Amino acid sequence: MVIRGTNKVSGFTLLELLVVVTVVAFLLTVAVPSFQNVIADQRSTASINELVESLILARSEAIKRGEYVTVCKSSSGTNCTAGSDWNDGWIVFSNATSAAVNTVGADDEIIRVHQALASTVEFNIVGNVGNFISFRPVGTAGTTALNFSGTLTLCDANDNTVPRGLLLSQTGRIQVSRDVDHDDDPLSCA
Repeated sequence: MVIRGTNKVSGFTLLELLVVVTVVAFLLTVAVPSFQNVIADQRSTASINELVESLILARSEAIKRGEYVTVCKSSSGTNCTAGSDWNDGWIVFSNATSAAVNTVGADDEIIRVHQALASTVEFNIVGNVGNFISFRPVGTAGTTALNFSGTLTLCDANDNTVPRGLLLSQTGRIQVSRDVDHDDDPLSCA
């Protein structure tokens, strides 16, 4: 007895392949811009968290050491650079004296250096938080003559994300929000 086998050919037809390619192209057209926004949002979140971490470190070191500790803009990583932007980098340093808390002196110790942020991230400043933020030995924000409070707004240069605000109160409390004044209006980078 002879049994005849059947030859099965498996594969795709040209029509099936064209349908799959069309569906994949459509999905990529929708997904890629959304994915770029997710990446920009993650970059923005990481940047603001890095500054918050430096501020928390400065405050805790001020309390621990019983000295003024300052976070200042620094493009060099060795001293405060008043003309630069926060996105150029910053340093955290302790002040041996309460005088000139915005200048790294010979007896001062640099605790942390933070390099420049991504070129698409920028901080805008509202309030008297400008070139530096100093914490007193008791943990409050300010110098011997000035209390600090204000908002640093993190913006995406390409407008791919909603701005985030870092609110610093005179008590040294740090809050991150997309609506720091709680008026239900989002922050603006304009």
